[in-house]
Amino acid sequence: MDPLDESLGDMVADLRRRAMKHRSARDDYQEKAAILADKRDRLQKKARSLSSQAQVCRQQRDDFNISACESKLQRDQWNAKAASMRERGGLGDIQGAREQAENLHRNVVKMSSAGQAAHEKMCALLDEAAKLRDEAQVCHEQSLACRRAGNAEHEEYISLVRRISELEDNPY
Repeated sequence: MDPLDESLGDMVADLRRRAMKHRSARDDYQEKAAILADKRDRLQKKARSLSSQAQVCRQQRDDFNISACESKLQRDQWNAKAASMRERGGLGDIQGAREQAENLHRNVVKMSSAGQAAHEKMCALLDEAAKLRDEAQVCHEQSLACRRAGNAEHEEYISLVRRISELEDNPY
């Protein structure tokens, strides 16, 4: 066997080993990038779900606040009626007007509390959604870094495969 052929064979075998290492590294980076992209997508989906739930809470809060305001107006009207009856020397059902105002006040407190609870739940959901989006962004950036590293490994692999082809096509 010609020593030149032997050294060419060794050179090609070494290039093939190196090419396979780059191909394997490329495949590993691509797999990691896919896993990270999948995790990113799951986190974003969960964040969207939480944001939707927060919108429901926002609507509930707004509805409770509207009810509280309406009850406040009615309460104030009944308080004004009771005050007017007292000013006229007690003519009219002052006690009935006060009871109406008290019932409406209890409703104001109830609606305000429910509105506050809905607001707090909305804020917690929005905070959690923001954390998930931040985590998804980190996954996205890591996925992109893996893809770039995989592309660099692929370029090295292709370069070595071309070199092997050149050596095999033109051994001398």
